[in-house]
Amino acid sequence: MAITRDEMIEILAEADPVGLVAAGAPRDEYAAEAEEILTLHGIPQLTEITGIFAVSFSNPGACSREVARWIADEMARRAG
Repeated sequence: MAITRDEMIEILAEADPVGLVAAGAPRDEYAAEAEEILTLHGIPQLTEITGIFAVSFSNPGACSREVARWIADEMARRAG
């Protein structure tokens, strides 16, 4: 999947799974999670995306499956 780090950060800022951007955090607040997602091979599975957020935020519900699905769909759409 050909998507840049900056594009991935923007997707996560738009999805804002934990509500950090809405609370005033900078748009690159999810940069670490973006980098983790970009290390995955092929199309990311929803469990991989939710797992990254679960580990990052020590909360298994940090990223819902619906938000993870939107992130994966948006990655595919922007990759062309």
